[in-house]
Amino acid sequence: MRCPRCTFTGNDQNGTCPRCGYHQESTSSGNRQLRSIHMKPAPPIESGEFTLMRGDVLHKGRYRLIEEVVLPKNQQGVAWSATDTHSARNRVLLYRMAFPDKTEAEAWQAIKAIVLRLTQLSQYPGFPTIVEVFNEYKSYYIVLPYPTGESLASLMQRQGGALPERDVAEYGLQVCQMLEIFASQRPPVVHGAISPETVIVNPSTHQVSLIFIPLFPLKPLTKDSISSGYTAPEQVRGDIKPSSDLYSLAATLHHAVTGFDPRERLIHFYPPARRLNPVVTLGMEAALSKGLRLSVPQRYATPSEMLQDLKNLIASYPPVSELPQFNRPFPLEGKPSPRVSRRNIVFAVLGICAVLTLLLTLLLPILNSANQTAQMKSAQQAAWRDEMALEQQTFTKQGIGISDGRFVFDTYPGRSDVALKQQAAQALQHNDLANAINFFSQAVSADPTDGEAQIYNENLHVLQSNSPYVTIVLGIAFDESADDLLRARPDTQGAFIAQYEINKQGLLGHGLKLRILLDSCGAHRADVATVAQFVANRVSKAGNPDHIVSVEGWPFSSQTINALDIITSAHLPIISPASSVKLSGSSPYFFRVDPPDDIEGNLLAKTAAQQLHAKTILVSRDSTDPYSVSLADAFSASATKLGIQVINSSGDYFKESTSTVTDFQKVITDAQTHEANLIFIAGYSIDGIRLAHALGNAIRIAPNNTALANLNILGGDGVDTNLVLGQGNGPDAQIATEFPQDMRHLIFTAYCAPDEWDLQGIPKKEQPAFFSDWNNFYSSSGVANNNAPPPGNDSMLATDAIQVIARAISLIHGEVTGQATRDALASLGKGTTPAFQGVSGRILFDNRGNPIDKAMVVLQVASSNNRNAIQLQHVIGTFR
Repeated sequence: MRCPRCTFTGNDQNGTCPRCGYHQESTSSGNRQLRSIHMKPAPPIESGEFTLMRGDVLHKGRYRLIEEVVLPKNQQGVAWSATDTHSARNRVLLYRMAFPDKTEAEAWQAIKAIVLRLTQLSQYPGFPTIVEVFNEYKSYYIVLPYPTGESLASLMQRQGGALPERDVAEYGLQVCQMLEIFASQRPPVVHGAISPETVIVNPSTHQVSLIFIPLFPLKPLTKDSISSGYTAPEQVRGDIKPSSDLYSLAATLHHAVTGFDPRERLIHFYPPARRLNPVVTLGMEAALSKGLRLSVPQRYATPSEMLQDLKNLIASYPPVSELPQFNRPFPLEGKPSPRVSRRNIVFAVLGICAVLTLLLTLLLPILNSANQTAQMKSAQQAAWRDEMALEQQTFTKQGIGISDGRFVFDTYPGRSDVALKQQAAQALQHNDLANAINFFSQAVSADPTDGEAQIYNENLHVLQSNSPYVTIVLGIAFDESADDLLRARPDTQGAFIAQYEINKQGLLGHGLKLRILLDSCGAHRADVATVAQFVANRVSKAGNPDHIVSVEGWPFSSQTINALDIITSAHLPIISPASSVKLSGSSPYFFRVDPPDDIEGNLLAKTAAQQLHAKTILVSRDSTDPYSVSLADAFSASATKLGIQVINSSGDYFKESTSTVTDFQKVITDAQTHEANLIFIAGYSIDGIRLAHALGNAIRIAPNNTALANLNILGGDGVDTNLVLGQGNGPDAQIATEFPQDMRHLIFTAYCAPDEWDLQGIPKKEQPAFFSDWNNFYSSSGVANNNAPPPGNDSMLATDAIQVIARAISLIHGEVTGQATRDALASLGKGTTPAFQGVSGRILFDNRGNPIDKAMVVLQVASSNNRNAIQLQHVIGTFR
């Protein structure tokens, strides 16, 4: 015999070459359909298996190996390019597969499954057709045609940079169509290695194909094998999913249309395409920006979605025949230039001098004005530097301030992404945008329910997109108090949902995007004046580089009262969930999305009389808190008008978040003494929990006292947080968890509840996207033990406040300023301008900044499926 591998001539040893060990045993058929493949399973691989080498000849001399092809690092198997003596094309791609850990039957089933899938895919454009399948020397081989064409990487190298956008869009559309086919497979196929090297373009037909279609499930990438240029963030973390291919495709198109090689930059950093290549269209830049977002829910969800955007983009291009033809900028070669005489030159010089004199006379005032403008700009820049230094110092000392991501406020128990957020903040402070984006993306993945991280991440994407933007400041209070956290966290969650929807749907108009700055006053409500002054300084002294147009917040009346004059001095409207009557008509720049306390107090009194049938009510308040005093006074006045006896005694006053369960025991005793059948508390959830627990203790001491057992506690919207269900941290959450029966004495009002839409009989398809977006971002985060509860009063009002500002901005004709935003807010519901329909109900404002006939709800803590839940009892007011 003559060995086809090493050309040894001589006797073989049982069919094996004595020099190199080559052995051949095969049966095959050239038919391409699975049912036509006639071959026997290969024997299992033994030690000392046959190693392929360049020049080896396989399958009875048909295929001669040229060189090994390097597969993507997340794919299994070995591939070689080879010549095919039976084909006019003369070149194939040959995959070798061995299954050392499988039985013969299992290996054979695996091969049949691979062949079946490749056969199904080959029905569609861009996918290869199987040439042959055979087995030889204890291995299986699948032969595919060698890709015809040139890779995008090669095209860019030959072009010397970016490719024409129209071509790139066409290539992307074809790859999207292939990814649609991948997604339709069961299970879906993930390529996992799309890049300019794996996208092949046929030069004659312009048909695009993908090489290295994976034959086996992908391997997780190791840190050493990660492609820093095109790999999706979740794939880097080992989470391989079909949407990762869309990110890789967007990264590939970005490289092709800009010439910006991501492998030479920080991972996952893609500047706006038009900044790198000004001839890129806005449509292409928008598609790439969406495709390259670091957060999976903010990117294209399916190939069909990206495909539709690319189709629309291609349809927007003018026909090739209509492209402009540019004239030659220079005279044709050989055409003589006109002769210029000396006299003409003299007249020309005199004319130029006259024109310059006239221009100097006209331009001198303009130059002086420009000089003044430059001086003003210099002063504003100096003011900005001073302001940044002051804010940094304040945050370092007190942990309060205003932040676009440079400071982190929510570092309290329950957050698993604190270290990542702090690393991102440090990167931003050093103007390292790429690393800041990377760390915030990781923070969002680690804790998707963190509204602070979500907002900062979205802010950076707005900057990265290079789009014009405006900014809304969200006033909150992050501190260690469980009650404050259960307000601040839903506030940021609701604000982010609004920001996401506004930017995704382009609700601002004018081509604008929305940024949100967080302005936290911390534990001490008096500090709100300090952080509010930061906002005013940025607008009035530093030239408003953030383009701030409005403020939303703060959650408590005392905070808003302290901030109001400071914010409005900068001619910024403020929309607040604070309900104190003192704020009504306090400023033409003040608005709120919830009714004031006199309206809520009247509702509470009607609830006490009509639903709870109260005859005598003991009222407990905090005399130092504006909200508590305002609500207690409003309730007492309305209840008295309804014929209810109201007990108002200073002995029953409490100190918000300070009075203990023992302190509230006196309130229970006084209620018994006056034979009250209802206690009204004008306080917050902590106060309601402690009073309810004091009532529960009294009931346990006197279990046969029916008056105590039937005694309920009525409160306002301040009681409405999930702390009453035991969520959150601290002793009050523990009380609510350990004594759920005590919490069932609590009844309270709120300005909205997610059940309102169902109670009104409104079909799900007509309900706002807020609820599905909330579920996608927070309630179905996919992170173990880290899903948020359904939205509540605070998150829904925060969303509405941001959204109603956005609606106002969309109505502005001309420059978008704080004053223009204020005027647009005042116009809602007047003339031909419709009211705004929010998730919490219809919103339009009277001349005192209060919503007109805004819907409110009555809620109660009740047992549901062996656990407590806040249940909706009634809806009052105009909802739609």
